[in-house]
Amino acid sequence: MTSITFLASSKPFRIPAEIEESNNRHLVKRGEDMIFFSVHEIDDYWKEKLDGLFSMPYVYEAEGVGNRFFLTYMEKYMELGEVIEMYYLPSQNDFDEYRERLLEHPEPIEINIGKHTYQTIYGLYQLNPKKWVEELSHRNYITPYGITTFVNY
Repeated sequence: MTSITFLASSKPFRIPAEIEESNNRHLVKRGEDMIFFSVHEIDDYWKEKLDGLFSMPYVYEAEGVGNRFFLTYMEKYMELGEVIEMYYLPSQNDFDEYRERLLEHPEPIEINIGKHTYQTIYGLYQLNPKKWVEELSHRNYITPYGITTFVNY
């Protein structure tokens, strides 16, 4: 099976019109037009399997979290006080093994949009407030080994 990414949010998640317009393009003129960011309700199958994994109440399946549209959401639309958790699975078939490893040896990542910080088990890193989105695009925030939490405080 294929990979899958889950997002859990502190509030119902909505894709902003700017990003939705790009997602709805029917004519692809260049390679960057194929980039998209989307969020959908999760299947009932996943609701049970994900129980207890996230601390946020609204859980979705997401696509395109590794591209500029996702980072645009973080930069322009993530509200003060909002929290988003993300978990990536390279293979849906191996969910139980990844969950077990996650619970036994978590490697969480926390990204504070308001303070422009990136924190892992290895340390806290200050991102440049003027180009933090670019810096974040070069860091690993998509991982099967921990929950990535984005906060805006």
